[in-house]
Amino acid sequence: MLTNPAPVKSRRDKRRLAVALLDKSRRVGGSPAGQLDLLTWTVLHRGLLVPDRPLDFRRHQYLLGIYRCTARRRVFKKASQMGLSEYAVSYLFHTTAERDGTVLYIMPTERHVSDFSSGRVGPAIEASPHIARLIVTGNAAGEEGADRVTVKRIGNRFAYFRGGQVKKDGRAPQLKSIDADAVVYDELDEIDPRVRALGGKRLEHSLLREELYISTPTYAGFGIDAVYAESDQREWYVPCPHCGERQPLRREQLILEYDELERPVRWHGQAEGRAFVACRRCGQPLDRLAAGEWVAAFPARPLAGFHVTRLFSAYADLDAMVADLQTTSETKRREALNQDFGETYAPRGGRLTDVALDAARREYAHGVRPGEAAVMGVDVGAALHVIIRGTPHPETGERPQRYAGEVESFDRLGALMREYGVAACVVDALPETRAARAFQETQPDKIWLAYYTGTRIGSKSPSPAAWDEKKGVVNLDRTRLLDDTLGRFYSGENTLPADARDIRNYYSQLKAPVRVIEDTPTGKAARYVESEADHYAHAENYCTAASLVPDLGARWDANPLLGYRG
Repeated sequence: MLTNPAPVKSRRDKRRLAVALLDKSRRVGGSPAGQLDLLTWTVLHRGLLVPDRPLDFRRHQYLLGIYRCTARRRVFKKASQMGLSEYAVSYLFHTTAERDGTVLYIMPTERHVSDFSSGRVGPAIEASPHIARLIVTGNAAGEEGADRVTVKRIGNRFAYFRGGQVKKDGRAPQLKSIDADAVVYDELDEIDPRVRALGGKRLEHSLLREELYISTPTYAGFGIDAVYAESDQREWYVPCPHCGERQPLRREQLILEYDELERPVRWHGQAEGRAFVACRRCGQPLDRLAAGEWVAAFPARPLAGFHVTRLFSAYADLDAMVADLQTTSETKRREALNQDFGETYAPRGGRLTDVALDAARREYAHGVRPGEAAVMGVDVGAALHVIIRGTPHPETGERPQRYAGEVESFDRLGALMREYGVAACVVDALPETRAARAFQETQPDKIWLAYYTGTRIGSKSPSPAAWDEKKGVVNLDRTRLLDDTLGRFYSGENTLPADARDIRNYYSQLKAPVRVIEDTPTGKAARYVESEADHYAHAENYCTAASLVPDLGARWDANPLLGYRG
């Protein structure tokens, strides 16, 4: 296999490698005569992907086979940060400039389009004098040009960038009146599923008719996973340097055993304080960066499919990948499987159980701990359901429950805050918004009003809470925050007093939220449905939010168990 032994820097290096690549492509049936194939064109004209970042196939051996693929339809089921975005940029410019084709590039929303155009396409043009010369902005002779966020004229053709959103009536005006030769669906799982049919119609008058599907997966049988299942299903095979066995790089060659919550308990290299991917035959460490090849499970299928995981990335931290799976949070587990391994996510199950809640019980009782700071969560309904938790223990990280109960008025909440030394309180803003706002005005530096908001599949926001300090409001991603809250019970972070079973309705209401995966107009999504009253579950959820208040630690003494300084 032809590889690039080092980053391409000098013009002589680029020409030398390009000649070799072109000769290789011709021998294996590459591009038509006189037309550079994608790999050769990229080496010649994108020696710098962006300013100060050279093209480097030595540390990305797996990309060579991807760049050489000429199938009309290609699907990439991928982990994050694997070079596929730069591949898509190269494909876009190569198709328009070298192959005289118009490209329709679809992303989830107009905001994604703006970010991609300015963050990927713009720097690519800046880094390549050749590409910069291809951009036509118009001239005094009346030549039509375009160099905007949503459309660029490249040579004789155009690249259109559009959001993949469809109206309730099935229309997508932004996709009309575009005759394309190729369509790229970037982050397919976040694009409205109806867009695929609409995008396909844009190719009806083209002889090229190419489609690229690129996405981090979410759920099994949905989006990119469903398209990949129709493909020839290629995996990246490398040889073992010890026994010579050729094999794909998979998660089971890293992690050997899981506990009942599907957290890793045994993995290769654990005894040496590290993690490595082992040969399935001899058990010795594999060279994950070795030159390998893409092997198809179903080679007769015309749709070319590539499963791209971080296991063969030079920048992957395997120890961190194992650690990311050692979580009881469903959201964090989904993100680890999707983003690190390029795998779909299957929920572990629906709800908290008596067993999990009993396991959280400790030998203590409710009550004030002098000098200890605390956080409070309040669910508002016919009664006010209140949870107060103390500062996390500096060694174990456990957050003891100091109070759980129903109170009759907001005045009583204020008394509880003073009694327990509450440093931050998050209270449900609905349905009693006026009363909640009046309560907030009594201690505006400590009390936040909470609203639940929904988010799309695949949200990459690092926190489920968005704080507006001027308004004293926090917008909460309901599903993600409940994932974190219930996960704190499984992990032992949220503990309960020994007599927790005696708290009226507490167990039943903690078990009420049931996690389900549903079909929605824009795809599959996880959410919690209530099987019965769930006030304490949401009080705990708001208490979790209170523990996430920005700079909360600055309100506490250097030793958090000594309490709040204010």
